[in-house]
Formats: sequence, C-alpha cells, structure tokens
Amino acid sequence: MEKSRRSAVGERSRRAILDAALQCFTKLGWAATTIEDIRALSGASVGSVYHHFGAKEGIAVALYIDCLRQHHEVLRARLEQVHDAEGFIRAIVTHHIAWSRANPEAAHYLIRMRRDEAVAAAEPEIQSATGHFMREGYAQMKAYAKEGQILALPSSAYIPLMLGPAQELLRYWASGRGELKPGIEKVLADAAWRCLRPESPPRKTP
Repeated sequence: MEKSRRSAVGERSRRAILDAALQCFTKLGWAATTIEDIRALSGASVGSVYHHFGAKEGIAVALYIDCLRQHHEVLRARLEQVHDAEGFIRAIVTHHIAWSRANPEAAHYLIRMRRDEAVAAAEPEIQSATGHFMREGYAQMKAYAKEGQILALPSSAYIPLMLGPAQELLRYWASGRGELKPGIEKVLADAAWRCLRPESPPRKTP
C-alpha cells in the first residue's frame, strides 16, 4: 500500500514537472528556460526534478516522448473506428491537423524540437518508446496494399505522400506565418487519398 502511494505521488510530481516544462518552453523558449524556472512553476523540489529527469535535456526528451504518446493515443482510438484504407488514410491526415489545433503548445513543441540536438541525440530512446505504433501503421498500410486498397509502393513513400503537405502546413503554422483554417484537414485528406488510392477499385472477394 505504501509503495503504491509513493508511486502515485512520484507520478504526480513527474506529471507536474512535464506540464511546467511545456509552459516554460512555450513562453521562454527551450534555450532560455532554466531548471529553476521549471521547478518553480511545478512546485517540485530540485531533487525531484533531477531524480525524474536529470538535466534539462532529459526533461526535453521526456516531454517530447510524452507529447508523441498523447498524439498517438488519440489517433489509435480513432483508427479503431475505421475498417478500410480510405478511412485509415483520411483519419491519420485529419487527426494530424485536428490534434495540433486542439493542442497547440504540444504540437509546436514537437515541430520545433524535432531537429534540436537534445532530441536528436535521444533518437534511439524515442524510437524505443514510440516505434511500435509506427510499425503497426506501416504493417497496416502494407496489408491494404496487398489487398489492392491502396497503391503498392515502397514503404518509405507512404508517410511523405500521406502527411507531407500536412506536415509542411504545420511547420508553417508553428513558425507563426499561417493558421489552421477550418476545413483544411479535409482538403489535405482528400489530396492524400487521391495520391494513394488504387488506379482501379480492388476486386471484391466472391
């Protein structure tokens, strides 16, 4: 019982630190934020911050993984409701935009930190934490291609064709030079499906 209580307290402390870090990185920027800024906003002790994450780079990586997992969890629930390739592709593109609009701080963080040295150096850790979801997605795309529901292409081509325009729009938006206008996700989902749909409808099994 006592061990369970300590675990719950530790998880609340960890959550508070991550939430504070996202606020600080959003308001002050990653480079300008200090451990003390995060500690003060979270209410955690210095020892607790270092116990959970070590240096500021550890917080940055943990927050990046946390934001990715939130993105993936919502998408996974959405994909459970679709049963064909068109629905699968449209759901992914629509979610990419809609989630970013609903979670602007987390989306901005993911976009801005993707190529930052602190995150790039932890690529193996990020892949270990989130790679299973991506592998599931690729496996489903291959299955749809085998069934003739989408074009049979090299695996590496699917994500750029499906999400390239959406990702470019989000980068533009994250830089403060554009907005995510209502309905834009449908426009991009339509375009993604036109890129990947088969040239002729798949044959139905008798």
